[in-house]
Amino acid sequence: MSVQKLIFCDICNPQCMKPIEFRRAPREGERSGRRITDGRSWIEGELRTALENGWIYTNEGKFICPTCLKKQQNTL
Repeated sequence: MSVQKLIFCDICNPQCMKPIEFRRAPREGERSGRRITDGRSWIEGELRTALENGWIYTNEGKFICPTCLKKQQNTL
């Protein structure tokens, strides 16, 4: 058995919740592809994996997912 490492977005998922996922057919405009999601972002893996997938790690020690980063950039 291996240890699962999860990184959660401090904007859209500050409670660090990993919702149950269900597979389904892909739909146009989905945030997370082939899975039902409630919009709370998280990624499984190391910091390097998150950074390679568009996440950022701020000087304040917060993780921000690519979707929330785009939203913040659009409001500036």
